[in-house]
Amino acid sequence: MNTRVVEDSTVRWISGAWERPVRSPGNEENHDRPSVEDGTGILFLEIPFDHAVSHRPGTRFGPSAILAALDGFSLYCTDKRTDLSRLRLRRFGEIEVTNDIHATYRHIAETVAGLAPGDTPVFLGGDHSITDPILRGLLRRSPDRKLGLVVFDAHFDSRIPVPGKEHSGHWMHTVAEVFDHRHSVQLGIDAPIYSGAYMELAEAAGIMVRTPWDIRRAGLAATVAEAIRHAGEPTDAVHISIDIDCLSAGFAPGTSVPNPAGLTLWDVADAVFEIARSAAHASLDIVEVSPPLDSTGLTAQSAAHLAMNFLAGRAARLQQG
Repeated sequence: MNTRVVEDSTVRWISGAWERPVRSPGNEENHDRPSVEDGTGILFLEIPFDHAVSHRPGTRFGPSAILAALDGFSLYCTDKRTDLSRLRLRRFGEIEVTNDIHATYRHIAETVAGLAPGDTPVFLGGDHSITDPILRGLLRRSPDRKLGLVVFDAHFDSRIPVPGKEHSGHWMHTVAEVFDHRHSVQLGIDAPIYSGAYMELAEAAGIMVRTPWDIRRAGLAATVAEAIRHAGEPTDAVHISIDIDCLSAGFAPGTSVPNPAGLTLWDVADAVFEIARSAAHASLDIVEVSPPLDSTGLTAQSAAHLAMNFLAGRAARLQQG
C-alpha cells in the first residue's frame, strides 16, 4: 500500500470511498440492494482461486493484495487528469471457491449471472481459468447484449484440456462453446511455448492477435484503435481480461510464469483506459497476481494501476456524456 506522507484535505482516498458492502456476513439485508443504473456503480468481486494455476500457485492471495494497493490511491487519476469521485465503488466480497474445480466454475458463472444489470463488475483473481465462467455468467446476465473480448496475455490459453489435468491454459478453448471469438482480441502474445498452429487457429477463429513486436511496429494508438473496432464497435459491451504476465517481469515479478519480454505497464494502462472509455458497457478481470512470489508488492501495485485506469476510463466516459 502507498504510504501517505502528508495529510491533505483536498485529497480523497479510495479507501474512504467504498460504500457499504453488497454482501457481508450477518448483513443479509444488503444482498438484494439495487444496482446503480446511471453508469456510476462499480462492483468489485474477489475470486481467490488458484487450483488451476499452470505453474506456481499463490494467486488466491491476489485479490486482497490488489485491493490493499488500490486503497492507497486517491480518487484522482493524475496520469489521465480524471476525477473518479463520481464513481460509486462497492465491494461484493469473495465469491466462494472449493477444491472442486468444476463446481467452483459453476458457482462463479451463477454468481456473475445474478449480478444486477446496472453495475460495472471488476473481478480480481485468481488464476486465468476463472475468465471462462466469468464470461459465461456475463452472457447469461445480459442475454440480449453482444459481448466483445480484449485479452492482455503472454499466452494463447487455447490448449485442449486433458480431463484430470485441467489448468489455466485452456479457457480460450473451452469458452468457445458459448462465446463467439470473432469479436475477440489478444494483445501481448509472446510466450515461446507454442507452434505456429496456435496462431493460425486463433486467427482462423476470427481473433485479432497482436504480439509485442506487432504493437511496437504499428504503434500503441493504432493497435488500440484497431482492437476497439474489432471487439467494441460491432458489440454492445466489452470485457477486458488482464493476465498480469502480459507485463514485462520488471513490472510484475509476482506471477506464475514471469515474462522477461512483455509489455510495459504504461502501454497496458493506456490501452485499458481507452477501451474502458470507448465502450458503452464494460467489465474487467485481473488475474495471476501471486503475492507470495513478490516480496516487494510491486505486482499488486501494477495491477492496482491497471484497475485505476479502467476506473478512469469509465469516469471519462461519464464526463463525455
